[in-house]
Amino acid sequence: MTQSVTYKGYTIQPALRHLVDTGQWELNVFISWPAGDDEEDSRHFVKTGRYATEDDATTQCIVYGRQIVDGQVPGASVG
Repeated sequence: MTQSVTYKGYTIQPALRHLVDTGQWELNVFISWPAGDDEEDSRHFVKTGRYATEDDATTQCIVYGRQIVDGQVPGASVG
């Protein structure tokens, strides 16, 4: 799994899916945050679209995760 990034107190963890038949990559991202009493809460998000390289997909995962945290993705929220 690709290394996670912390953004505004949320941990964004890319979880890419490699499509063997096409060689492309799909975006999956887990976002987690502290929920009190040493607990953590998390949500899983999937973004449609495919990317040619793992690096491109990883970059887009981080961008997408930040957009979710910032409230810029309709229907997707955290915390």
